[in-house]
Amino acid sequence: MRSSTLLSRCLPLLVLPALASSSAPRTVAPLQSGPIIRPFILDEVRELVVVQSQVFVYNPALRGEIQLTGLDVRADGVLIERLDLDRRLLGDPEYGRTAAMIERLPHEVAHRHGEKRYFADPRAPEFTGDGVREALHEIQHSVGAMNDRYDFYAGDAPFGHVDFLLPLDQVFFPDDQAGTSAELRVTLHWVGANGQKGRSSIDQKLTWLGPLPGLPTSFSTGNSTASLHRGDMHVHTCHGESLGACAPSSNCVAETLQVSGSYTLDQLKTQYQALGMDWYTATDHSYCINSDAEYSVITAEAAAITDSSFVCVSDIELSSDEEGPQDGSDAGDAICLWTTSANHMGAHGITSRIYGGDDGFLGFCDGLFGDALNGFKQSISTIRAQGGYPVAHHPAGGTFSWESRQDALGMEANALHGVEIWNGSTQTGQGGHVKDWVDWLLGGRLLYAYSGSDTHDQAYNFGCNNVIVEGAFDSVNLQQAIRAGAVFVSNGPSLIIETDLGGSTLPMGSLHTLPSPIPPATTTVRVYYDFGAGSGTVTVFRGVVGDVAESTLLVSSTLSGSGFVEVFDSLETSATSWYRAYAENTAGSQSAYTNPVFFVESSGGTFAYCTAKVSSRGCVPTISGVGTPSMSSTSPFFLNANQVHNNQFGILVYAYAPDFKPFMGGTLCLGFPLKRVTAVATGGNGTGQDCSGVLSYDFNTWIASGKDKGLASGLTLYAQWWYRDGQDAFGAGLTDGLQFIIQP
Repeated sequence: MRSSTLLSRCLPLLVLPALASSSAPRTVAPLQSGPIIRPFILDEVRELVVVQSQVFVYNPALRGEIQLTGLDVRADGVLIERLDLDRRLLGDPEYGRTAAMIERLPHEVAHRHGEKRYFADPRAPEFTGDGVREALHEIQHSVGAMNDRYDFYAGDAPFGHVDFLLPLDQVFFPDDQAGTSAELRVTLHWVGANGQKGRSSIDQKLTWLGPLPGLPTSFSTGNSTASLHRGDMHVHTCHGESLGACAPSSNCVAETLQVSGSYTLDQLKTQYQALGMDWYTATDHSYCINSDAEYSVITAEAAAITDSSFVCVSDIELSSDEEGPQDGSDAGDAICLWTTSANHMGAHGITSRIYGGDDGFLGFCDGLFGDALNGFKQSISTIRAQGGYPVAHHPAGGTFSWESRQDALGMEANALHGVEIWNGSTQTGQGGHVKDWVDWLLGGRLLYAYSGSDTHDQAYNFGCNNVIVEGAFDSVNLQQAIRAGAVFVSNGPSLIIETDLGGSTLPMGSLHTLPSPIPPATTTVRVYYDFGAGSGTVTVFRGVVGDVAESTLLVSSTLSGSGFVEVFDSLETSATSWYRAYAENTAGSQSAYTNPVFFVESSGGTFAYCTAKVSSRGCVPTISGVGTPSMSSTSPFFLNANQVHNNQFGILVYAYAPDFKPFMGGTLCLGFPLKRVTAVATGGNGTGQDCSGVLSYDFNTWIASGKDKGLASGLTLYAQWWYRDGQDAFGAGLTDGLQFIIQP
């Protein structure tokens, strides 16, 4: 329930004076004549494009404004950009003290990318323990005071951004070796209050990484319509800035630590293009987006930069209350003085704004008399009701992680859709967020793996989402592929897993409901890789719900270039299981994680299982049951097949046991002996060749005929349609299978 009254957060407000005078060490910014410059520029690039960049400029003088007159950008001493400026900056040391405290916070709290300090003394220790909480509250108090003191939209402030273009084709050549670097120097020209001219410079190293590998060649051969698209699912923009937010957003005081670099959606587009990515989702905090109108503006901005080569989607990072038993605590609990235990999730694929706090001071904290946030279960339901899919953010993070491990469910309950297994710039091995994901899988949750940079400033190189898109690259096909788990997470190698079962190949991310009982079957797990110019190893894991850990099926020898590895296994017959793969380069600096291929234990009743054979016309026929199979009912139980070829005929077959057998270029989903019912015309359009045909048969009439004396109440049957496909090499099409139980 939302409460906007001041009393709802009176506890945090009342303790601020005590915190401000506490023993938390005061941080003093280093003395400097003239303005302080902090660059928000890419430090690694993969494509030679023109990048929209910026430097943050701050005037720390106690009194007296300065006038900015120009900016130069040089690469290895060569001038590549020059701007004339006419802009004033007031003088105020308060911002410098605040920024210095932010730089001393742990990285997972401050969301800073990089180690370099621009405001704090490099020798000053990082805040720890209670010092983190005390520093955060002092920062929040200072940011609130600066919001009251300055008119940012009028340019009345001691700091601001200077935007400029960085032409990468004037820094590197296309044939430069990966690892080639250039030294950028940004020089700001200014005039002091006394009329004296000055200049301040900042240097930054820029490294050429070269293009990433594409789809592995051996995979592309059999998937001619697939293309690979890299992107970021966790991006914060200037709409969530606490000081100087971009219009029409108001300053988000709740996002206290976002006080320096931030970009518009359009500016971020060029940065992601420079990193070899062609999509991202804008996920500003729910407590920073205060109205439907504000969210509509962000949605319009995302649509405006979307074209045939780039997609931007407007989503939200949603704050919610934890629920149920808690597994530990984090710094987020301390920030709200333990009035709130909250988590963050990506609300993806939504159609409208979802409430999650407000942009006021501590707007994500519950108070004594009201709740700022909804429970995470309600938030998930709201996302799902909009047709969206929720992703748990930074589950093992130091702030606003997921402590409600027991009550957090997955796709098996139409709850969480996935987990952010890579958050920020580094992640290798099977620990951290990856371990949390695997633990959830072992506990029976069905969850996909995704990643997000969680940038609050410029874009940067990280283990991004590599999405395999079928058909045209557009927002619809991209989001469909992301939802389906056709994603591997990587900062280097390409890695794709698939599994052969029966006569079918099951793609990465697919979920396959298994019949009951699960028949014994052999699987072939195939992993395609591409290490580019490097080398590395591939590991294949097998997981089973209820086990304490995954088992390792394969650790390859050192591999180079592009290819695939295979391992054979027996299908797990006792519980839900999965296969996934991991790759790591020889240097240990790059890694990749596939999404699993899932085999899901059924819960009984009538349901489809197995895999249909794709027809010669590219159609996938599906079987379904309508009604109730019964020994005595006069009502029908139709076994239907849709998306079959028109003007042909089909035959319904069934069996007393399921199976997965290669058969006529597809999979026979039935065990022997087979029972044949009857031939049925497909019908459909009278002319032309398409997939408008339908097969249908009332199985209750077959039961009533008494032709199969073995049929009885409580018996489980398995059915499948065969139909004529004249252009197929085997001349036949096959639907998937259907399991059902005969009632009295």
